[in-house]
Amino acid sequence: MAKNLFQKVWDAHVVKELPGENYLIFMDKIVAHEITTPQGAIQIDEEFGGRIFDPSKILAINDHVAPAKDTATAIQAEVLRKWAKKHNIRHFDIGENGICHIVAPERGYVRPGTTLCCGDSHTCTNGAFACFALGIGTTANAGAMLSQCLLLKKPKVMRINVTGKRKPGVYAKDIILAIIEKVTFRGGTGYVLEYTGEAIEDLDMEERMTVCNMAIEAGATSGMIAADQTTLDYLRGREQISDEEFDKLKDKWLSFKADEGATYDAEVELDINDLDPMVTWGINPGEACQTTGEIPKNAEDKALEYMGVKPGDKMASLELDQAFIGSCTNARISDLRIAADILKGKKVAIPTIITPGSQLVKRQAEKEGLHDIFQDAGALWTHASCGPCLGMSMGVVAPQNRCISSTNRNFPGRMGAGARTHLASPATVAASALTGRISAAKPLVTK
Repeated sequence: MAKNLFQKVWDAHVVKELPGENYLIFMDKIVAHEITTPQGAIQIDEEFGGRIFDPSKILAINDHVAPAKDTATAIQAEVLRKWAKKHNIRHFDIGENGICHIVAPERGYVRPGTTLCCGDSHTCTNGAFACFALGIGTTANAGAMLSQCLLLKKPKVMRINVTGKRKPGVYAKDIILAIIEKVTFRGGTGYVLEYTGEAIEDLDMEERMTVCNMAIEAGATSGMIAADQTTLDYLRGREQISDEEFDKLKDKWLSFKADEGATYDAEVELDINDLDPMVTWGINPGEACQTTGEIPKNAEDKALEYMGVKPGDKMASLELDQAFIGSCTNARISDLRIAADILKGKKVAIPTIITPGSQLVKRQAEKEGLHDIFQDAGALWTHASCGPCLGMSMGVVAPQNRCISSTNRNFPGRMGAGARTHLASPATVAASALTGRISAAKPLVTK
């Protein structure tokens, strides 16, 4: 029987089928960060004598507020730090840390055909490697560390087939915003999104991670992309992947793709030949349009009121108060190179914050001199952290201020109480930072 990609990975990890259409699914890797892990870690130590199924399968990272901004976040960081040391768990602490969904792949902890969970909704980023990766709650995360398994209902699978060729100046972020606009916010609830098609195959691994990262913004359990030569080229030589392991497993990794004739529970087609740079106008990622577009006439009153706009307003007319490039969606080295190309030799018109996704990304950017370009343009270059994305530190947006951001989420209050967030690609954010209004980068800017 022909299987889709998700079915192959799921079937290989079923420990037991249980009543009520529930399954016990083995987790190959568990990622723990300082915001959602401490409570479960303390419970494991106090109620289960610190018993962990396999510490070598856990990866701990201080990332959401790193370094800590106050006593509460300092305590969270300390709990994770001490717990990881006590159990001999690999821990990425201040100085070598980064956003967990960037650190895990770049260090080689994610492999095709595996499963991974983390107490963070954007864990689906790792699905770019043909990995079934999902975000879970604190209790489930603690249970996974105790048993190395999750109790799950089997999701359905929605194929998102993306065809066509990108115009110059159109990036992965534009593609995923167009996908969510079509599927609709929450339209993927109960599904794993399996991205296919020539436009997906044309993406490099960092772009594929951007697309998978925002599957959750369509309500999906996760997003996945089949393994191919692009995947192998990225994985070769990673810190946690020896040459011996690579040579032994590369053919197996390539088998994690849909079989010919595989079926899906739902299918969506998107042609990107005419796609232009996208930006959100409302209060969820599905409320998006082209940067040259306008607020739709059928926009919901709740979104209009919160965002301070009205139907027919041109996106290009919206004045901005802040710009941010960062987050697990768009803070990899390729994102920073694109932004640097646009900002080089120019000056930003509004406060602009640029946050690398990890210390490795930061060091590479500085090796290439990108940090000088950003700072010469008047932008603030920071250390690696989630920070402004979730309105916790390093750039919280003031009430009613309008921020264009390369992040993934724009619900009311996401980047600060009353803050108005417009999601876009790093290219659009950089171009908008120069003008102080929503602006697409010139088409001559290419990857």
